[in-house]
Amino acid sequence: MIQVIDRVFNILEHLRDSQVLSLSCLAKHMGLNKSTLCNILKTMTDLGYIENDGSGNYRISEKFKQLAQPLPQEELLKSQCMHFCKMLADETRESGVITALRHRSLSILAQSQYPRSLMISMAVYENLSLFHSVSGRIILAHLRPPELDEIIDRYGYPGAEWEDISTHAELENACRELRKSKLSVMTNQTDGIKAFAMPVFDAKNRICGAMGLTVPLFRLDGGREPVILRALRECAAQLSLKNINLNLTCKTWRLL
Repeated sequence: MIQVIDRVFNILEHLRDSQVLSLSCLAKHMGLNKSTLCNILKTMTDLGYIENDGSGNYRISEKFKQLAQPLPQEELLKSQCMHFCKMLADETRESGVITALRHRSLSILAQSQYPRSLMISMAVYENLSLFHSVSGRIILAHLRPPELDEIIDRYGYPGAEWEDISTHAELENACRELRKSKLSVMTNQTDGIKAFAMPVFDAKNRICGAMGLTVPLFRLDGGREPVILRALRECAAQLSLKNINLNLTCKTWRLL
């Protein structure tokens, strides 16, 4: 056992039980001389894990209390999303993004960029349109009918933003094709980029978000596109499974 670590945790346990203790009381409880204990307390205070109230009394700091608290579900969700987004970016060496539907608008939960000489600007993910983005379309395609109706009531039909769709039948046909392929693709010849997105599902197999990639067209030469799509599919599937393990509820992601 490493002695100093044992002493640090003993100090924390004594402060937890008594809330506030003086140097003399701590030294007595722990059977240490004040000089040795003072050095340990100074280091712990400098690191911000305990506090000295100015009169020689010590207590556990808010910083340490926060370490012991579980992450709020929202932060836990974003942390997990960032992990998988970075995994996708590293595996494909491209820029990735994870989105969800919040307040009937597309919200970015995580984005990551692989460092290359030519990189897709993260600005492409700002102000994403539900109808004119691969992530928005793949999420819309998997919504339940009442949820899709809410979107139509708020925004109307896509029109020029999505193949001039102007009727419910046209929208349903487009959504059906996306559900069948579980893949949304858009090419921007002007900017020389191609975007892909696949759905992420919750524990009840309901849509809860989308994982996407944006790639310069010239980097798709030489049969690289199937490799990228395979990595995207695997990462989206793993994130779906992680939602089950984390018990992240649909409420966190969906129409709030």
